[in-house]
Amino acid sequence: MVDDIMKNFEKLNQSTIQATKELIELNGKLMGKVLESQMELANLYIEGGEKQLAATKGAADPQEFVTRQSTIMQEYANKLAQVTERNIKLAQDAGVELKAWLEKNIKPIK
Repeated sequence: MVDDIMKNFEKLNQSTIQATKELIELNGKLMGKVLESQMELANLYIEGGEKQLAATKGAADPQEFVTRQSTIMQEYANKLAQVTERNIKLAQDAGVELKAWLEKNIKPIK
């Protein structure tokens, strides 16, 4: 009887270790993708600031300045919307992967 208990305990430990490794791998991939997205946003902010400075320096009159700034802001808004859409997709994909992981690893418990 003690042997059976120990064998079951060992199986449980092995499956727990394997599930934990899988979760760590999933989280690692997610964090890598989130970091890439954050770097893209940081670069977008820097790029936008540089463009605004360049537009300010070259503007001869207020109307030209406003036009340049409006164009820069529209470009920025479009790029930000694209990054946001990718982040939403990333979150949805992560949810699907984590749900699949949970369903796979909860079956042995039932």
